Amino acid sequence: MKSCLFVPLILALLVSAIAGARPAHAKSYIAYISDSSNSSVVYWIAKEVGIFKKHGLDLDTIFIDGSVRGIQSLIAGDLGYSGAVGTAVINANLAGADVAIVQSQMNTLPYFIIGNAKIKSPEDLRGKTAAVHIPGTSADFAMRLALTKAGIPYKDIKAVTLGGAPARLGATINGQTDFTIVSEGEKLHGEKNGLKVIIDMAKLKVPFQFNCSVATRKKIKENPDEVRRVVWALAEAGHYFKTHKDESIKVMQKYTRGLDRAVLEGAYAANYEFLVEDTYPTLEGLKQTLDIQALTDPRAGKAKAEDFVELRFVNELKKSGFLDKLYGRR
Repeated sequence: MKSCLFVPLILALLVSAIAGARPAHAKSYIAYISDSSNSSVVYWIAKEVGIFKKHGLDLDTIFIDGSVRGIQSLIAGDLGYSGAVGTAVINANLAGADVAIVQSQMNTLPYFIIGNAKIKSPEDLRGKTAAVHIPGTSADFAMRLALTKAGIPYKDIKAVTLGGAPARLGATINGQTDFTIVSEGEKLHGEKNGLKVIIDMAKLKVPFQFNCSVATRKKIKENPDEVRRVVWALAEAGHYFKTHKDESIKVMQKYTRGLDRAVLEGAYAANYEFLVEDTYPTLEGLKQTLDIQALTDPRAGKAKAEDFVELRFVNELKKSGFLDKLYGRR
């Protein structure tokens, strides 16, 4: 009797072992780290238009507020990929993480300091209350850089951490804070509600690794074909955005919860200008960020911009002629 039970048991264990050895099919996620109209549009387009599927990817988007949290989830294994900014990637690697930028969407800081009408000049920001994002995000870096250029130490403002652009903007419009930092779409919305531009960071055209996509080095090593397809899909999504204005604005309306069309028109124009076609990360921007961080963190002084990127996929993208074909250059 025991032997009759033993054989089926062995067979069951063998089947289980074989099944366990096969890679389980599971949907993978790519996090977008801002619901601002200027930060995540390429991910939204890639999903909504079906470009991920076109490139053979079972990849869904998920919102995680802030690239620091996005990278934390990536390292924990909850995501396949995450949107990020260069500062967060640098900080994660300096802390011991092994993640790399595989493609970029924007290589500058398209930000504005906006505030209530009582603030007449950048000097008036001193002592005022600011709605800020968490440390390590591009909004945090841009705020600190803008204040530095205005000659105001960060400690001389009253910083209130509220998170993403909609929350920061809402608090400033409602008078809970005096000023904040936003990108083009939120700037227009703020101006319609009585706020004014105090500092235009976009005019400075500071090289900075803004929107980019990040994967773990483990993912890159173990599944380079999937990473390659993600990079190509996001490049195609950028092209779609630039060549399908009305459709793209409808997608933006969905993810920004029905933001005013006039505001989205302005955001579209800004995105069109700043989105990089070849999706190359900015090594110059990463180097400048390292130089600034080296003032307070010796580890940054020993690092090189190349330590934080994996360029093989954007190099392959360029050499393939895929971009030339997309943009009708041949």
